[in-house]
Amino acid sequence: MTPDQEHQLAGETERGSRADRLLNDALFKEAFAQVEAAIVEAWKNAPIRDIEGQQMLRMRLKALQEARKYIEDMAQTGRLANIQLERERTLRERATSAVRAFRR
Repeated sequence: MTPDQEHQLAGETERGSRADRLLNDALFKEAFAQVEAAIVEAWKNAPIRDIEGQQMLRMRLKALQEARKYIEDMAQTGRLANIQLERERTLRERATSAVRAFRR
């Protein structure tokens, strides 16, 4: 693994940690739940003839869900990057130990 690749993985790990903290933050969860509930309630109460208004509310709901999914994906990418970094460190340590053992 090149230093640039390792640096990139470390950055993804940090972003993933930040995304995890955000997803687990009570205020963040509350905000998303409140916005989603407001959109759904407005959608339920929209007149049947207001197709354009219903479509707009549906698009808002979809955008909210996509924003949450983006943050969830960043968190997952960070977890995977961390696993890869740990695997690389373990391999490097094993290789170093093997070389030391061979030289004895």
